[in-house]
Amino acid sequence: MEVQFTAVTRSLEMLLDQLYYWARRAAERRSEGADREIPERMLALATENVERFVTTLLDCYRPIELEPMAMSTSELVAALARRARDGAASASVVVSGAAEGTVLADGDQLSRVWSAVLRRLGARTAPGALHVTVAAAARGDRRGVEIVLRQSGAPRTLGTADAMVDLEWALARRIVGLHGGELGEEDLPRGHAMVVFLPAR
Repeated sequence: MEVQFTAVTRSLEMLLDQLYYWARRAAERRSEGADREIPERMLALATENVERFVTTLLDCYRPIELEPMAMSTSELVAALARRARDGAASASVVVSGAAEGTVLADGDQLSRVWSAVLRRLGARTAPGALHVTVAAAARGDRRGVEIVLRQSGAPRTLGTADAMVDLEWALARRIVGLHGGELGEEDLPRGHAMVVFLPAR
């Protein structure tokens, strides 16, 4: 796996510390008879973060079974654009280019890929407009579609606190690989880019 074990351990310790802190705060507020809405909401969020971390970690190791179905490239890009707009990570989402054809893809698993890619892009650059470019492409003798996501914010460097982002990225690369595709990233003079290649049906 691409994520360093020490970073995973440190991130899990941090998540468990948050869980313990908010559990204790909620219990204190309960015993004082005070309003405990905020501690309990934060406790629920901390619990959800730990669950997501552990689930993602397990998915990096256990078998993933795809249930692929034919999707047009326009459906594929529309799902990505929807996810980006729903996440509200970017000021705007601009889609350009086109590629005819279909891919065999598991929509649920690709949804996890889009989430991981968008989170990593958000961790790599300050918020800015998201540009999605679609084009027909080839990798050796394989033809397919290439989707490039560029965010025009100032560059950032991932730190040890971003182990969850790294973990999701490792899982996303694995899922794309199971589809027969490739997932990569590159630094740009202004911003950062994620590149997804999926073979045509």
